[in-house]
Amino acid sequence: MPNVEINLNDLGALVGKKLSLERVREALLFVKGEIDSVDGNEIVVDVKETNRPDLLSAEGIARELKGHLGKEKGLAKYDVKSSGVKVIADASVSAVRPCIAAAIARNVKVDGNFIKQMVQLQEKVCLTFGRKRKEAAIGLYDFDAMKAPIHYKAFAPHELKFVPLEYRVEMDLDEILKEHPKGKEYAHLLQGCKKYPILIDSADVVASMPPIINSQATGKVTEKTRNLFVEVTGMRQETVNTALNVIASALAERNAKIESVQIVYPKSRITTPDFTPGKISVDVSDVQKISGLELGAADIVKLLRNAHYDAAAKGKKIIAEYPAYRQDILHPIDVIEDIIIAYGYEKIAPAEVKIATIGNELQNNRIENACREVCVGLGLQEVLTFTLTSKEKQQRMMELPEQQFVEIANPVSTNWSVLRRSVVPELLEFLSKNKNCPYPQKIFEIGRTLALDASAETGVKERTQVCIAISHKNANFTEIKSHLNALLQNLGIKYETRAMKHPSFAEGRAAEIVALGKCGILGEVGEKVLKNFLIDAPVAVLEFEI
Repeated sequence: MPNVEINLNDLGALVGKKLSLERVREALLFVKGEIDSVDGNEIVVDVKETNRPDLLSAEGIARELKGHLGKEKGLAKYDVKSSGVKVIADASVSAVRPCIAAAIARNVKVDGNFIKQMVQLQEKVCLTFGRKRKEAAIGLYDFDAMKAPIHYKAFAPHELKFVPLEYRVEMDLDEILKEHPKGKEYAHLLQGCKKYPILIDSADVVASMPPIINSQATGKVTEKTRNLFVEVTGMRQETVNTALNVIASALAERNAKIESVQIVYPKSRITTPDFTPGKISVDVSDVQKISGLELGAADIVKLLRNAHYDAAAKGKKIIAEYPAYRQDILHPIDVIEDIIIAYGYEKIAPAEVKIATIGNELQNNRIENACREVCVGLGLQEVLTFTLTSKEKQQRMMELPEQQFVEIANPVSTNWSVLRRSVVPELLEFLSKNKNCPYPQKIFEIGRTLALDASAETGVKERTQVCIAISHKNANFTEIKSHLNALLQNLGIKYETRAMKHPSFAEGRAAEIVALGKCGILGEVGEKVLKNFLIDAPVAVLEFEI
């Protein structure tokens, strides 16, 4: 979980109220945070809410606490005026890093707390929400050292030179990627690109090389800086807009005057930042049912205003507007969670069950347990693998064409960025890591897979799969089919198999399983797939839904 370093006096000044350590400790429950360590006036807050980049600095936490501590109600209002400044995005960046958003913050008061919080917010938003700068990289500049309009375009590796931040020597773009510490750390983000993105002003002074490094000329913010230029680059406009809203609103909390910038693309124009709130409706009955609280519409509206929403009752519904920096509001349940947090989990008394109930094992669990018993009886060892995985493993290593996955919005690592569509790749990885163990190796897993499904309420369908993998020098189609036959006969399930071609399996050694109106697959894993997983022995697998 992200740790945020905060000065207690600075936090109190941002909230507008002197806060004791104990009062802060209690109030942090409203942001799903707790104090991790204390050193005088310096505290480290462990923020448990990973979907809220706006809470990754003192400014965001203070804004949230102001509502719950009675200092500010409803949406935070930021007066944004037009700066008249343009950022001209050239067509050359479209194939490299196509999206940009920008703003100007005037009359900033730069001191130690300001620099510490801005650097912290910039780094943590880029690391978490920005997926280690891949989806969002943020730059802050001394705007008084820049000449508008600003240009965002791509240059060849040896076409341009500038002095990187905290350096004294000019380097060309290729040298920066190969020799500068930040260049070496993030060079993979520009791997394979023939040109690299550059932010450069109208006086041909380089501001930065996104997403790598700022220039020494304009990218250094000091206590003498009064006006800031802020930009975010990335792969999707929605993502860079949200990141900019987070930074701009944090600057506004420190009384900076925010001005908008016009982004000029080859075929369109947009203005950023855009603080237009989102809108969602919630049924009063759903709030009562899920929370277990007898809250009326007026009570719900009051709690939402404490949580920085603007809300109004309309019949049996609540129409709520939420801030533009909140990208985590996807469903009414997200709003209901904020209502309960505003009410206070500690105030909810547990209630006794008022009706007599008799527990029964779920039908699905009975089937799973029956499968498990048969598999163990067949001499198979049960394993458990992670539902979180990577596209690399689920797709490329399986020699499969491009597929759609249920993806994590802000993964910590690309190794854990999607939810699996199949259990087979996970068992193949298991076999790959256990090549030093005696053969034959016979394993199984009964686990969940997830796939996008527009007909499902959440847009995602969850399935329970049975997967068996056998590996030894003579593992083949006949052996894995015999295991399928033994398993389904013991369960009393009729099935049929149909020959099929599949890129993950050897030619002529794969079949589709049809049982209970559901499909599966079995066969001998192809040589390319075995090579991708660094497996030496033949492997036969089956997988079907129960």
